[in-house]
Amino acid sequence: LQVITQVMINEALRYIGMPSKAKMVDQMEMAELSMHHKVEEGFKYLNQIASPRVIYQVVDITLEKEKVILEGTHCSIQSKDLEKLLANSKRCVLMAATLGMEVDKQISLKQKVDMLEAVILDACASVLIDKVCDEAEADIIKTLKENEFLTMRFSPGYGDVPLEASSDLINLLQGTKRIGLSLTRSYMLVPTKSVTAMIGISNQKENRQKSCGSCNLVKTCAYRKRGEQCGL
Repeated sequence: LQVITQVMINEALRYIGMPSKAKMVDQMEMAELSMHHKVEEGFKYLNQIASPRVIYQVVDITLEKEKVILEGTHCSIQSKDLEKLLANSKRCVLMAATLGMEVDKQISLKQKVDMLEAVILDACASVLIDKVCDEAEADIIKTLKENEFLTMRFSPGYGDVPLEASSDLINLLQGTKRIGLSLTRSYMLVPTKSVTAMIGISNQKENRQKSCGSCNLVKTCAYRKRGEQCGL
């Protein structure tokens, strides 16, 4: 079972567009208190229905102009942003993670009877899959040598990395067979609460914070319009 933390609840509230508990005024409106409780219940429900699974593999890489070649495979990813991220890396981690189809099923069912509950469960699931990846990264860090460091996690759809890069990652990791991960024709992950990503193994300490500049929603982001960040 995943331990539900206040940080996770705050992140889900941000997804929904509500203030975190820490930012609420002393005279909290009942609606805000109720939402906080509903989010906490959403995480508890996810603990019952989610089947978190994560797989990863380390591969050697070669960098060419605006291209990352995955050695020992027939795959390469055309991306200036990814090449920049991996500039100090000779190896990288390929990762895939999912919460399983039951989460998608329950979100879909709730959309038909209670849209608010569906939105809350969707937000909680987004936070949870990110937490699953964070925990996998923590395990990977334990295996690194003294002068090795991880870069930030970079997924297809970040910056100029094409969504179709997920296809190569799933195939190389045997993601369909091992964790039931697949893609639609438009390269959306199925189950939807899933992640594919690459993480560089660098020879120097890297800035592991995701930046707004690497996000495809930077021009329309509701958080940035309010002068905030999503925190993810």
